[in-house]
Amino acid sequence: MTLFGDILGGLMTLPKGRSRRISSNEQPNWNDGNFDMTRLAPGQTFELPQLRGPGVINHIWMTSHAGGVGELNALSLRIYWDGRSEPGVEAPLGEFFAVGQGRPAVVESLPVQVSPTGSLTCYWRMPFAKSARIVIANDNPERASGLYWQVDWVELPELPPDTPYFHARYRQEYPAVMGRDYLLADIAGRGHYVGTVMGITLAQDGWFGEGDDFFYIDGEEVPGLQGTGTEDYFNDAWGFRPRTSAWFGQPRWQGWRAGDEGVCYRWHVLDPVGFQESLRVTIEHKGNRDIPEEAWYIERPDFINSVAFWYQIGEPKPFGHLPGYPERCVPWRRQHLVRALRFAEVNGGAKPEVRAAGFFGGRPALFWLSRQEGAHLTLPFSVSEEGRYAIRLTALTTPSSGAFDVIIDGGKPVCRHDFYSSEPDETDLLLGTFSLSPGQHALTFRAPRSGETTLMLEMLRLLRLPPEAVRAHKTHNEAHFIRLGIGRAVYAYRLAYDALPDSLERLAEMGIMEERYLRDENGYPLRCRVEEGWFVVESEAPGGWRHRWQGLDARR
Repeated sequence: MTLFGDILGGLMTLPKGRSRRISSNEQPNWNDGNFDMTRLAPGQTFELPQLRGPGVINHIWMTSHAGGVGELNALSLRIYWDGRSEPGVEAPLGEFFAVGQGRPAVVESLPVQVSPTGSLTCYWRMPFAKSARIVIANDNPERASGLYWQVDWVELPELPPDTPYFHARYRQEYPAVMGRDYLLADIAGRGHYVGTVMGITLAQDGWFGEGDDFFYIDGEEVPGLQGTGTEDYFNDAWGFRPRTSAWFGQPRWQGWRAGDEGVCYRWHVLDPVGFQESLRVTIEHKGNRDIPEEAWYIERPDFINSVAFWYQIGEPKPFGHLPGYPERCVPWRRQHLVRALRFAEVNGGAKPEVRAAGFFGGRPALFWLSRQEGAHLTLPFSVSEEGRYAIRLTALTTPSSGAFDVIIDGGKPVCRHDFYSSEPDETDLLLGTFSLSPGQHALTFRAPRSGETTLMLEMLRLLRLPPEAVRAHKTHNEAHFIRLGIGRAVYAYRLAYDALPDSLERLAEMGIMEERYLRDENGYPLRCRVEEGWFVVESEAPGGWRHRWQGLDARR
């Protein structure tokens, strides 16, 4: 009998079954060896020792050198239950453990944990009646990797009837398909939905996450569960920022500019979504342009991937598929800056050198020592297609590094960035969005001050962006932000002068309000008057809106 109905109270009940483990422990030198690693050659598939049921997997731990070079998604995880031909679990390793693509990020949830160095742990319960076959593939055709692994499970005398099995399935749309909601899950059978991991790379500036989540249960035409926004579904508000917690979080979130990336998770452990026949889960890919008055709540062509987690009875209906690598990567075009060594141009500093850096020296980098103010290093990079590109720079930060101006094609500096860190680390720096023609281009680093300062450069990444989402004729969505801008100014004026302003022009002349708010969302002039204690504004557009404020707060 359990006296206390909590996690620790369960320890007072003796467990059933026999504890088992398979691992990469060095054999046969199990008690005096330390090379507890499985080597995965490029393209190699490795099958762990098969588990014979009945049983339940209750713990999986893995780590890989792929994490040290930001390529966890190059490893794919598949788990086959009871000899089935279709995997119950199929996902890239990084996405399955909620860290997405790129460098490992910290996850501190109850079912899944990830350390800053890429230790991957999960405690999902995974029952099986006959067998569990776990397969790991290194889908990177160019780089070998090492994998360390442990799987703990309990061998049982029997599995209770109608025990639902654990499933996880990956999907992606690069970019998101316009005209339809993004599909997270399409499930047939009886069970309950327990989690979502979603990765985002922004295809244009502005907040992406105004899209609502929808759960269509058992064939509903109108979803029984309707959300209020993407950040709301992931239990945040007013945007995202890096954070992690027991049931939800954003392990990585870079910002709101084209080329910024993030990953978020939501575990429905305390609020599973049950279904008797089917479940379809979708989410809108809607957001805004960088300036809300230009477009708010429009479909965006961002790059999205996801993993759905659920339990169900019987074999699942397949949906989605796991593309090969690098097809499942966000289509960044990587240009390793070490390749530019022979073509580097230097003024006022030493010649660049190649240094081994990063995890076990597995990341070659271009090292440069600047000695005087104005010293510069110029490296070529190429573009094969004309278009708009988001550009990111990966560099290693060190105690001897300092600030440099970063310049594209000899123009004005796009930024001044300090590459200093007290301990060796790395930075993933967004340089911005650029319209580039095919051919050779130049990346320049210029020292703004004198003295010996170092740079450690690894890679330039370019993402060709799809056409931007726009809204030619503005709607009530954009009108709201015109009115909000006016309301803020009226509120500020009344705080300062204890009176309402006499005109919109007065607010603009004083610098309290931008001149854009002299016209409505579609460029029609706005006229105003003070009437019975209200500041009244009307649009001269045909059928235009009318709004009024007392100046008591920013919205009224």
